[in-house]
Amino acid sequence: MNAGQLTWTNAAPIILMLLVILGLFWWIVVRPAHARQRRHQQLIDELQVGDKVVTVGGIYGIIKRVGEKIIEVDVGDMTLEMDRRAIRRKQSEEEL
Repeated sequence: MNAGQLTWTNAAPIILMLLVILGLFWWIVVRPAHARQRRHQQLIDELQVGDKVVTVGGIYGIIKRVGEKIIEVDVGDMTLEMDRRAIRRKQSEEEL
């Protein structure tokens, strides 16, 4: 066997290390991102009229109407119509 040839015995530790790195990447980056996405989708699915929310733009308001894709948010003197996905979170009790 030549010194420059790559055999399975020589390549196994390299392949194993790559698999470990990919597994760690999935565990540290991809898995938490999917969990956040699932929580946000659950929040969007559970929106109801009267919920106090904060949009991705930082606007605080109260939901007045919930449609399949669009919601209406009352922000004082006006009502904004926006995509449901524009809701970042519900207001916490401390913010009220």
